[in-house]
Amino acid sequence: MTRNVKNTTPSTAKADAPAPKKKGVGPFKYLSQVRQEARKVTWTTRQETLVSTVLVLILTVIAMLFFWGVDSLISMTIQFILSQA
Repeated sequence: MTRNVKNTTPSTAKADAPAPKKKGVGPFKYLSQVRQEARKVTWTTRQETLVSTVLVLILTVIAMLFFWGVDSLISMTIQFILSQA
């Protein structure tokens, strides 16, 4: 709890008061607001989506090859160590 300027505890009467109720919005007004917000969205073009998808696929293949190589190296190292025992 924070203290006010006079270094006394703040009143708790405000904290005990119930929050004011918000007025509900009807379904038609809600859908209208959703449509208004959807118009503000900047949608990507087909070309931008295609380029992004190809880039993700290429990076996924690169990551797959990297982790496959590291896994193979670790596997061969462990097999070599175990074969020496």
